[in-house]
Amino acid sequence: MLNHGLALHARMIAALAFAPTDNSDDAFDALSNELPPILNWLEDNYIGRPGRNNRRSRPALFPPEIWSMYLRTISGTDKTNNHAQAAHRRLKRELDVIYLSIWKFIDGLRRVQKERDITYEQYVRGERGPAKRRKYILADQRLTIANDYNNRDIIEYLRGIAHNFLME
Repeated sequence: MLNHGLALHARMIAALAFAPTDNSDDAFDALSNELPPILNWLEDNYIGRPGRNNRRSRPALFPPEIWSMYLRTISGTDKTNNHAQAAHRRLKRELDVIYLSIWKFIDGLRRVQKERDITYEQYVRGERGPAKRRKYILADQRLTIANDYNNRDIIEYLRGIAHNFLME
């Protein structure tokens, strides 16, 4: 494989989430031939270890059914599977101070809750949520590559997916 740099290789590991769950073993095996031994940790936690019959008999701590984004991508649904991340970012933005007293914490929680209550009432009224940012719309359009999984080499597929997102 051409040397595309460590950042692309790291994104290719994350791109495993965009492989079909029934092909996650094949995708992992192909990637493990391309990348350094850092994949041992990934195999223990997210893929599972092969046993005597060379099948993954030792289950992963977090099986692909939990973290796979493949079906969400081809069905066009949200790729984030944890809406708590957005709530955490809001809390961090609201409470991002050096010295946080209990009273500032409580006031911050009240402000965040008030904002959430307003958003919920807008939802109840039938208002649409905020529009998706343009960069995410374009990324979704490029991720249609997931529909072409069976017609591509696995490494080429993972590299293509990896080119379409940044890890923050």
